[in-house]
Amino acid sequence: MVKSFSFTCQENESLLLKDVYNLSQIDLSGLKKFTLAGTFSSLADPELNKRERLEIESIRENSTLTITPTADFILQELRLQKETRVKNLKYAPFNNLLAFSLQPNSQPVNLSFNPSGNPIKITLSGYKIANLPQKKEDIPLEFNLSTTEFKLEIQQAIDVNLQLSQDQEQPIFWRNIKVNNVRFERPIITGNNVRDDLVESTIISGNIRMAQQDLKLEENQFLIVEKPGVEILNQIKIIREDSNQNLKLKTTGENLQISEASQGLEVSVSGNTNSIQVGLNPRLPIAQIQGSFLSRYLGSEAIVAIISFSAGLIVSLLSWLFDNFTASP
Repeated sequence: MVKSFSFTCQENESLLLKDVYNLSQIDLSGLKKFTLAGTFSSLADPELNKRERLEIESIRENSTLTITPTADFILQELRLQKETRVKNLKYAPFNNLLAFSLQPNSQPVNLSFNPSGNPIKITLSGYKIANLPQKKEDIPLEFNLSTTEFKLEIQQAIDVNLQLSQDQEQPIFWRNIKVNNVRFERPIITGNNVRDDLVESTIISGNIRMAQQDLKLEENQFLIVEKPGVEILNQIKIIREDSNQNLKLKTTGENLQISEASQGLEVSVSGNTNSIQVGLNPRLPIAQIQGSFLSRYLGSEAIVAIISFSAGLIVSLLSWLFDNFTASP
């Protein structure tokens, strides 16, 4: 499992998300300009009821479009164009939230929704509507929209938050996405001096399988892969907590550790490299697999790294609990 990761798409029309059902809320921050079409309904702004099309423009940096469905609402698909950067893709189990940043390159990214014939509530924070009197900047605009389709063309960097349904059973991530510049890390920005900024690993645990050899990843370790490195996202899977799974008990010294059911993002990737290294510091690796050793058996063109991440939550209890546990009949 990873806390988050980032990648750059390397193929046009790459499908990332498909058929995400029963979304309860969608927040899109950073949209500069977009158009909504359909039938509008507003008690506070009767003028909107006469419109069939709204041209909407941001009036501040942190503007947010919030979509709140009144019934079934489906994200049909999110397709990426070549060189689109997906940053900080993460899943928060405690509130069932999928979040990420989209950074399109020269071609726009399309988000397609299906309202299933139901009206949706639109809340605009930090926006103005063309040809309508502008309200105070701190007062959100709210209205209902009825439409048969809902599409947004993303041409600039935005942040996306999807409130998922607990009933979603089928996978929502597509497979075998061609990528590069994959990073299992995130920057820590101080805001004072760029030289003080740091990078921290987002890996919780994992295992690398390369030419019949295994290399284990521990929490907060960095993964260092020589170019070309990771080239395909084979699978991204959301692992939710399953209360029916058995707890695993393990004793270490005077502590009792309980491994709960895994939850988070499980990621499988593949690619080509001559060297894989891991360590708590990217400049000081503590373990590695070298391509020079592998080439004697496979040849450089056959060297493939496959990485899968999954981990449970480890809870360390105090020594007195361990004593009571061992003393129990």
